[in-house]
Amino acid sequence: MNLSESNNIKIIKTDDINACLEIRRKVFIDEQNVPTKLEIDDYDRSNSECEHFLITDNGTNVGTFRLIYDKPEIAHMQRLCVLPEMRGKGFGYAAMSFLKEECKKRGNSKITLGAQCHAIPFYESCGFVCVSDVFLDAGIEHRTMEYVL
Repeated sequence: MNLSESNNIKIIKTDDINACLEIRRKVFIDEQNVPTKLEIDDYDRSNSECEHFLITDNGTNVGTFRLIYDKPEIAHMQRLCVLPEMRGKGFGYAAMSFLKEECKKRGNSKITLGAQCHAIPFYESCGFVCVSDVFLDAGIEHRTMEYVL
């Protein structure tokens, strides 16, 4: 069984950017003190080429992420987050499983992301590898990671 379909977890592409932003505000702005002007950007306009996804549990939004295609063969995942009270329940793993399957279907050869350093072990457990030195994004240490499909 696909992780994204088990335990009533669903990953859905959405045009409801406000639902995604509500979760991101709670995680990145409120919890991690990322300035609003850095968190919400041009990819959050409804007419951008970015795709937004919601992670749901029994129909309740619990997380989100977005995909950008800088090059046709490379999917760049950003802004993965799960509400604090819902962490540790497999939602992040479900999102990563969905992401890999979706990108394979689309013919992508690689997925890249900028991981906050504290989250690197999670992404490594999903098969991603670090491909950069540490850099600051919104004042938070990150490293670029990638997964070859």
